[in-house]
Amino acid sequence: MADRFDVAEALAGGFPARADAWAFVRGFAVAWSTPVSPADGFTSAEVQRAEDRLGIRLPVALREAYALFGRRRDLVAQQNPLLGPDELLLDPSGELLVFRSENQGCAGWGVALADLSREDPPVVLFADRLPGSGRLHFLDRLSLACVETVLSEAAMANWTEGRTCQATHEVVACLEEQFAPVALPPYPAWFEPMGQPVRWFSSSGLLLCLEPGLEGMDLVVTGRTTADVQRAVEAIPGTWPLAMPVVTVGSAAAEAVL
Repeated sequence: MADRFDVAEALAGGFPARADAWAFVRGFAVAWSTPVSPADGFTSAEVQRAEDRLGIRLPVALREAYALFGRRRDLVAQQNPLLGPDELLLDPSGELLVFRSENQGCAGWGVALADLSREDPPVVLFADRLPGSGRLHFLDRLSLACVETVLSEAAMANWTEGRTCQATHEVVACLEEQFAPVALPPYPAWFEPMGQPVRWFSSSGLLLCLEPGLEGMDLVVTGRTTADVQRAVEAIPGTWPLAMPVVTVGSAAAEAVL
């Protein structure tokens, strides 16, 4: 299965239900890391303690994500971690439940308290680089945001291989011709939220992400193996600097999240 798993194919039907998002996470874990096990989730008692502490009821989608893979740091906590139940907090305005944080507190992902009663509510991005209220719509459903978390954290993981090049017109044209688009809606990058949205492509063993860079857009290629990445480097006519070692940053304490 690992040799045949293609993210775009796995998500070709979209996400008509939360169960489809969770099925994708299970399949991705098997193909790119190790299978999800019962020990990878938080218990209902741990989630309940967080709800009691905050005086709120978590959305069903977040409860399900915690129960399935909340402890899988390789999937959700390589760089910008999904916060554990005991780390959940409200933003300074008291209007958002924060469930994921950029590792240095420059940005975060949350759900409006007014939307907590929805089973799979929309997600808001807040970041230092946003003007005004500092908030921007991220994705329509929390389950989609969890899928995005798994993909973006894989791109930062020390158990994957990666290379980056500037996404010139020629590079993008080749990317769109030779690789399949992933059915994840375009969304803002936390580090350049007012820039062009993030887009994903894939083939077996490869994830390719178009994201804002220092000069226009960058193409970030992530592979299960060095050979997978080399296939993309040879297929795409970009200027590929030598790969740099990945440094994994752990979750900050809750007090340092915002």
